[in-house]
Amino acid sequence: MTTFVVGFIVGASLAALLIIVIAPSRRVRSEPEMPREEVTRLLLGQNPDEPTMPPTPSNEHPRAYDASELQALRNIGQPRAAGRRRR
Repeated sequence: MTTFVVGFIVGASLAALLIIVIAPSRRVRSEPEMPREEVTRLLLGQNPDEPTMPPTPSNEHPRAYDASELQALRNIGQPRAAGRRRR
């Protein structure tokens, strides 16, 4: 009896899922396709009604790195020696 109830619930859930997925797809396919530029703007989170403005250039100069910082940047991604541990 328990397996019947579980099977019934699973079957009803699958039927509901299929109805939810398949039914709207015919309406979606019948809609006209959006222009590619508009789709791209919507996916990027930009409002197509607002004009896009380029970012203002910064007046700050990049800071100078010392030798130890440059060496640390060069060592990024290189495997460490097996016997050495960093503390």
